Amino acid sequence: MPNDPWLSAYGEPYDPRPAIDAWRAGQAEDAAQELWGKLYHQGTVNSASYAAVGEIVLMMQEQAEPDWNAYSLVASIEDGRLAQGNPPVPSELEQDYENAWAAILPIALRHLGEAQDDLVVRGALAVVAHAKGQHTLATIALCTEDERVEMLVG
Repeated sequence: MPNDPWLSAYGEPYDPRPAIDAWRAGQAEDAAQELWGKLYHQGTVNSASYAAVGEIVLMMQEQAEPDWNAYSLVASIEDGRLAQGNPPVPSELEQDYENAWAAILPIALRHLGEAQDDLVVRGALAVVAHAKGQHTLATIALCTEDERVEMLVG
């Protein structure tokens, strides 16, 4: 645990590493649900969210198959980081956060080239767009086809 506890999206102390370890150990559904609930809430993120990104990317490097939850959670945390009102990445996490984004790009590009599953395609595309500085495109990529059509037709 860090010296000053990381904070969840609700501002409560939270260490995401046990849930990420559970995800690695095969408890993906429960762990992902916990992490979504603690790290991202209606666009709100906090220090635990940023701390989790590097650990999630390390997990993704170990996985044989792409995980849409991992991609979508990392992309959503980046959406939150860019939104007004959320704290910046703490200085002690900045390098790890940047390294994670550099490491996830080639993984996402590889998976995007092979993916057929809609959720994997959207998540990987959102990550690629964020990594390339196309943040609005990333946000749109996470939307369903129906949501995108609604945006266009309005």
